[in-house]
Amino acid sequence: MNQTISIIHTNDLHGNYDQLLRQAAYIKRRVCELKDKGENYILLDGGDHLDMSINECLATNGEMHLEMLEDVGYHAMSVGNNELLRSTPELIRKLSLKSKVPWLLLNLVESDGSSIGGIRETHIVEVGDHLKVGLFGATDQFGDLYENKHGFCNRDTLVSIKKAVTKLKEQGANLIVFLSHLGYDADLKLANNLSGMVDVIVGAHTHHALEHPVVESDVVIVQAGCYGKYVGELRLELDFDEGKIEKYEGNLTEIKLDSECDPSMTAILERGREQTNEYLSEVLSYTDQELSHNVLIKRMADGLRDFWGADIGIMYGGAAIGGMEKGNITKGKVLNLCRSMHSPVLIEMKGEQIMGLIQDSFNEEITSKKVYGNGFRPHGIAIGVLEFSGITWSDQSGVITDIKVNGEPLKENHVYTVGSGTPLLYAEVCGYKSVAGCKMIDIGNTVMVKDVFMDYLKKSSKVIKRVNA
Repeated sequence: MNQTISIIHTNDLHGNYDQLLRQAAYIKRRVCELKDKGENYILLDGGDHLDMSINECLATNGEMHLEMLEDVGYHAMSVGNNELLRSTPELIRKLSLKSKVPWLLLNLVESDGSSIGGIRETHIVEVGDHLKVGLFGATDQFGDLYENKHGFCNRDTLVSIKKAVTKLKEQGANLIVFLSHLGYDADLKLANNLSGMVDVIVGAHTHHALEHPVVESDVVIVQAGCYGKYVGELRLELDFDEGKIEKYEGNLTEIKLDSECDPSMTAILERGREQTNEYLSEVLSYTDQELSHNVLIKRMADGLRDFWGADIGIMYGGAAIGGMEKGNITKGKVLNLCRSMHSPVLIEMKGEQIMGLIQDSFNEEITSKKVYGNGFRPHGIAIGVLEFSGITWSDQSGVITDIKVNGEPLKENHVYTVGSGTPLLYAEVCGYKSVAGCKMIDIGNTVMVKDVFMDYLKKSSKVIKRVNA
């Protein structure tokens, strides 16, 4: 006996709402077409639907996205790094418990081995004439990042997948679909180990727009780009007797900005934006004069030094995209300028490293380095000039002398504590070679650099008002 099913799939929206309104309209229309024909379908998302760098997502604590996913009618979603990395453990648990659309993830659990919040390892959706689709998800673990940041525990991905597939088949699953937020190259590699176990990998994470399915070791792999630009559809003909895919065909449909918007999705977004406007309008401080970009970065360094009680604060220019005009400083103004999603860190550095950073901050080859990923927003922003808090020096035609830390001469072999953002831990990220060998003492796991800055503004408005005094 043969049955057909269409897998409609999306991934890596990252809060691109203009596209989402149109993507949702297309999906709903396509689902209606399939239903009218009496055809089987399942609707899946590969993760990174949420993105806390987007104001509407941040202001609504991601809950607006839960409503959006439910409204479109998704059967399940994988958990991406933007659902995990930019949220607190408490928020991850809360959202996954509240979501009407199952969150699937099997290679990351609580420290005691239990599931995180409402996250499921596996899920079965029954469609058509007793066709059971077995689903599971996995995410890029980024080494031990989630273990250090959230206190979660990594599980071996391949071992976990094999256990999940066995469980799903014992429950009668006829079709096994892996919602992967591991990336295309990882999917290809895993497919070699999953032949005969997994039928389809719905991919995400690396934003590959696969116009047609790729088959690796009899596993069909699809991925639908990013930012809501596409909707993927994979049509399968299944041979129940043989337990295999008899035929397949797949394609991507481009979603254009002149396409129609979905009314109910528009209404959800409008309600979310009302909540967002209220959130962003909160006044944090006031400046009686314009703050240039470098002054703003300097104040961020002040805030990080204060946050950690460190000897020194250092911030890179790429932490903000510009300066700020005179007047009230609101959350909205700060978040629109400080787009990057970095955690605050407390670092140990020797005096000689500090000297090197001061000198290098005048090196345009370093300061103009463009950075992609690593939490930087927008992608491709220059790392920028460093600004320092707690340090003074004399500059005579590019020669740096008389460096002082809190009024005392800098000692080359002395170890100083430095408050900064995570990129300053890694020379390969920030481009400043002098950070090589520095040591992280602590990290602010539940806050970002911009959160620290906003809290600093609330309690130190006099500093801002007297910035050029």
